Amino acid sequence: MLTSEIDGYLTYYEITDFTDPWKEPEVVLLYHGLGRTVDVWYGWVPVLARHYRVLRTDCRGHGRSGLPRKGYDWSLANLAREAKLLLDRLALKRVHWAGESLGGLIGMQFAVDYPDRLASLTLCATPYRWRPAVQEAMARGIEQLQRQSVQEWYQQCLAFHFDVEKDDPRMLQWFVELVGRTDAEVIQALLRSLLSVDIAALCPRLHVPTLILAPGRSPLVPVEDARAMQRAIPQAHLVIYEDARHHLFLTHSDACAQEMLRFLRDLATC
Repeated sequence: MLTSEIDGYLTYYEITDFTDPWKEPEVVLLYHGLGRTVDVWYGWVPVLARHYRVLRTDCRGHGRSGLPRKGYDWSLANLAREAKLLLDRLALKRVHWAGESLGGLIGMQFAVDYPDRLASLTLCATPYRWRPAVQEAMARGIEQLQRQSVQEWYQQCLAFHFDVEKDDPRMLQWFVELVGRTDAEVIQALLRSLLSVDIAALCPRLHVPTLILAPGRSPLVPVEDARAMQRAIPQAHLVIYEDARHHLFLTHSDACAQEMLRFLRDLATC
């Protein structure tokens, strides 16, 4: 489905609902990370959609959502505002937000800016702070994308996100090709914007039940940072997948979705 009602831009979204037709289910919003699309949630939807109405959307400039005009504000606040406008467009009062990496950061900003629109927050491989080595890698990526395609750039940093010795090479190829379709200027603009974000400062301002799904082997989200995030967020529960790299939302999709389902069911019984 497409809507042109979000600030004049085409915004792609999908809704999947296999709940009992006589019930009015709550809504889960799945928001992807940098360079990705709604397609990466294929392992989560079957688990969640039997119990919740599942909304997925392509971030601005990603997948089937329109590219922005020159001068677009790539801030977390603006992306969160666009998500809020999408909920308005769909007449959705509150959602359970699940975001992976960048999608988690946007969800954190959304929770701060529109707390009445959020029932819970699930953060999957979401950074707590930018360590120097990560900042250097992001700055290097901005420079590399001036002379490389997105697919070439992402192929070079696969080991940063996956266990290339164990993960299915067909999955890796599919993922690289999917990310490679994203416009290089979009990736560069987002990396520039993210470098100035103080993520840790957002955490104490989150006053919504929060589930943190953390990889045990990610240089972007080391375990000590995941534990620091848990301590900083007032109502946070942490689950660590010891063998996972950064893209555990894909390699451990069923386990992550099942964990989120348990989390949401526990909230319903409180």
